[in-house]
Amino acid sequence: MHLGNTARRDLTRSVKLAREISGLAFGVYIGELAQGRESAIARHAQLPAAESAVLIAVDPDARSIDIVTGKEAHISLDDRSCDFAVMAFVSCANAGDIVGGVREALIVMAEHARAPKVYNLEEPA
Repeated sequence: MHLGNTARRDLTRSVKLAREISGLAFGVYIGELAQGRESAIARHAQLPAAESAVLIAVDPDARSIDIVTGKEAHISLDDRSCDFAVMAFVSCANAGDIVGGVREALIVMAEHARAPKVYNLEEPA
């Protein structure tokens, strides 16, 4: 699948925003995943600091999505959160918007991985 410049910019902005929200590194791959999840895992391993990174891998022809998290990333982004992200993706992808689906999946994961705000209850507001 060929992505135009606008789609690439949109995805780049979404990846940066997801990182700002969650503190995790995200990667996106859209293309053939010949071996399915095994291909996604191999692509994830190529990411810088893969242990603390998350990869969204989409094979448009196979109509599949895989989310691969490194060991450190999995601490703050569990399987259930990834399942929610897949649902968000599928909702858009079924309408023909793969880039929008990836964007929504990124935001869902970033929000779920966000560190909770810590308030000091001993100090006056």
